[in-house]
Amino acid sequence: MQLYSITTDMGKSVLFQGNDDIYICGKNATGQIEVQHAFSTGRTSPNSLSLGDVQSIKTSFNNGIINCSFITRNPISTQSKAASNLYFIFLAQGPSSAGQIQKHPRTPLITPQKVNISSYEAVGGTSSTPSIIKAHGALMLIAWMTTGSIGMIFARYLKNAIGKTLLGKDIWFQIHLSLMVITVAETITAFVLAFVEVMGWASDAEAHAVIGCIVMILSFFQPVIAFFRPSPQSKRRFIFNWFHALNAFVIKVLAVAVIFLGLQMLDPSPSRWMVKTMGGFVGWEALVYIMLDANAWLKKKEKYEDSHRKIKNEMVLFLIYTCGNLAFLIALLVGIGES
Repeated sequence: MQLYSITTDMGKSVLFQGNDDIYICGKNATGQIEVQHAFSTGRTSPNSLSLGDVQSIKTSFNNGIINCSFITRNPISTQSKAASNLYFIFLAQGPSSAGQIQKHPRTPLITPQKVNISSYEAVGGTSSTPSIIKAHGALMLIAWMTTGSIGMIFARYLKNAIGKTLLGKDIWFQIHLSLMVITVAETITAFVLAFVEVMGWASDAEAHAVIGCIVMILSFFQPVIAFFRPSPQSKRRFIFNWFHALNAFVIKVLAVAVIFLGLQMLDPSPSRWMVKTMGGFVGWEALVYIMLDANAWLKKKEKYEDSHRKIKNEMVLFLIYTCGNLAFLIALLVGIGES
């Protein structure tokens, strides 16, 4: 683990651009705690600098806690030279290997305004996820845990639950189509927001970004292929049905994995309650799917059938599922908003 203080004359909006003066407190290649000086040039590992005029260095490592204090008289080495001694200060922590710092997994603590580093003053900082990233996470969560899930349930289980038509098509199909179009639109919007925030593709992109791109590609082609589906009477219709269902299943699995990875990055709490809540969310959905499958199997085997019931069993299960779905969704959206 390393701690590093980053001094920059830029604000939070350019957190990824670099040109920052960095002091690192951590273990070197021999396992000793030391202070290092570095300069970042963008989304790459910072360049090491000579320690220079740094005095009164004190370091310690007790009970897993790294501590460094020092006084530096080095000039600030940001390329965009500020007109005064006012700078933003970031305090980040993250892993290291052989004395080299690696990508920090959490948003750094950042002073709310520029501070005068030539004077002695106590300053605080906040660690808040950028609003664009929050919107990205919220949209992906809504898309693949609510609108997409409900759309899939209508197509798989509720075809015969609503025996009416709308605009010449079965109501279940119109609902399925509308929800899946909304889901794809949410996915595209979330995808664009992520790229806007990080200003392009990062060479050090992790699994979350890679799998997210796969979800985006598969999601885009799903409605395109559906548009060119053969007629229900076509001999090749079964090919489309299988491909459409299989692609939807793959997207769902990958989307859930992406959401788990994203929540791990957003949830700083020791309990990791957001990740656990997402686990409950997935478990709730799986339970309802099992119950709907059991209901369909029993009806197929003619174990029970009451044609006089106004509300069919699958609709009751769907309503129960929707209530639970919204409860989990709201809890996670609140967590994302507060991250």
